[in-house]
Amino acid sequence: MQNIPLNKRYKKQVWAISFFGFFAIASVFISSPDVNASLAYVSPYFKGLGDFSVFGFSPLGESVASLLVWGFWQTIFIAFSGRFLAIVLVFVGSAAASVGGKSAHFVITRICEAFMTLPSLLIALSLGFILGEGAYVMILVIGISEWAFNQKWMLGRLHEYERHDYIMASRLLGAGPLHLFFRQHFPLMRADLGVLFFLYLPGSLLTVAALEFLGLSTGAGIPGLGYQVALNKDVVFLYPHTILPSGVLIVLTVFVTNHMRNKSA
Repeated sequence: MQNIPLNKRYKKQVWAISFFGFFAIASVFISSPDVNASLAYVSPYFKGLGDFSVFGFSPLGESVASLLVWGFWQTIFIAFSGRFLAIVLVFVGSAAASVGGKSAHFVITRICEAFMTLPSLLIALSLGFILGEGAYVMILVIGISEWAFNQKWMLGRLHEYERHDYIMASRLLGAGPLHLFFRQHFPLMRADLGVLFFLYLPGSLLTVAALEFLGLSTGAGIPGLGYQVALNKDVVFLYPHTILPSGVLIVLTVFVTNHMRNKSA
């Protein structure tokens, strides 16, 4: 049987998927970092196959390689979950605007514009320090802080849907708001919601890293990448190996997700 070649669009994403796959495999073989005061600030070394450290050790004597792998998934989980929550809020807001008529559409638009007058990072940081620490709090503040821009974009798309001939015909034939939304608008929205998810994903990752750097912690035993940078920022010139891998990994992750965003659009 002849092999069917992959679509070119997906071929270009193989390396991006491999990036996340590498850390998934690494998390299986690399154990959670343990504190060992005798190894504090030890630089990278190689003394044989059974005794080596690629990135050295942290101020607490934790393996920087282990911190990278486990902190990576901590940051990724928060960013992806926050994006998913934002998309859910967008769906709810779009349903309310479509079913509720012009008055509901007007109110939701005004709320979006009010949120958009403030930087999303400032909103997230304020909500985070009001609600406290925790992974669920981080997810909540990411979703809320990014909702307004996402909702505004989707409201514009809803206006475009209304110009479709079959939707106009359904409305003229007496279709109700619920029927129009779930039978006509929602099939069109599914593709747009997928694009919207990846469109803001790189920004979500940067927001998570920035919140961690500014002190909003998930409360987990292993901190995310942004928090790792914040912990070691004061010793960067003396022990650069404690901070550079985390910073480089943040940049690479944002670059990969940005590539995924471009291919999903």
